[in-house]
Amino acid sequence: MAQSDPRYVIEGATAEQQQAVDLLAKQFLLTDERLAQVIKEFRRRMEEGLAADGRVLKMIPSYVTRRPTGTETGSYFAIDLGGTNLRVLRVTLDGKGGVATEYQKFVLSEEAKSRTLFDFIAQCVETFLDDHNIRPTGQQPVHMGLTFSYPVQQTSINSGTLVQWTKGLNVPGCVGRDVVRLLQDALLRLGLRVKV
Repeated sequence: MAQSDPRYVIEGATAEQQQAVDLLAKQFLLTDERLAQVIKEFRRRMEEGLAADGRVLKMIPSYVTRRPTGTETGSYFAIDLGGTNLRVLRVTLDGKGGVATEYQKFVLSEEAKSRTLFDFIAQCVETFLDDHNIRPTGQQPVHMGLTFSYPVQQTSINSGTLVQWTKGLNVPGCVGRDVVRLLQDALLRLGLRVKV
C-alpha cells in the first residue's frame, strides 16, 4: 500500500477511510505541467472574451493603466455604490504604505433605488464634504473615484454605459446611458465642484 501524503492524513481514520481521503485528494492535485495547461487555457478564454461578446468567459476591459506602488501620498476621495449601501470616503496615503480612512455609510432608500439614485448620491457626497469640512476653493474641484457595482460597458477611465440594473435597483431612464455623466449632472445640480 502506498504511503499517504502527510498533508491529508486523518488522525484516527481506518485504513479504508484514509484510502478514500487519499483518492479524493489525488483528484485535486495538479502537476506543474497540468497547471501550466490550465493557465494557458484560462488566458486564451480571457483574451477571447475581451475580443468579442458572447464568449464562454465574459470580459469587460479595464481602463486602469497602472497599479499603486505604495509610495503615493495625499488624500483620495471615492464613492462606493453597492446593493443596499452607499459609502463616501476619503483615503489618505502617507507614501510608506500607511493608510487612514474616513467614511460615511448611507442606506439606499426605496426611492433612491427606483427613482432618484444619482441625486441621492450627490446629496450624500454633499453631506460627507460638509461633515468633514471639505469644500473646494479656487478653481480645483474635488476629484472622486466611483465604484459602481452594476454591469457597465466602460468606454474610458471615467465613463461607462449601464448595461442593466441588478441587486434590486431599477431607476428608469438610465440603461444605455453613461452613469458617470448622470452622477456628474446630479453633482452640478447641487453646485458641487466635484469631478468624477
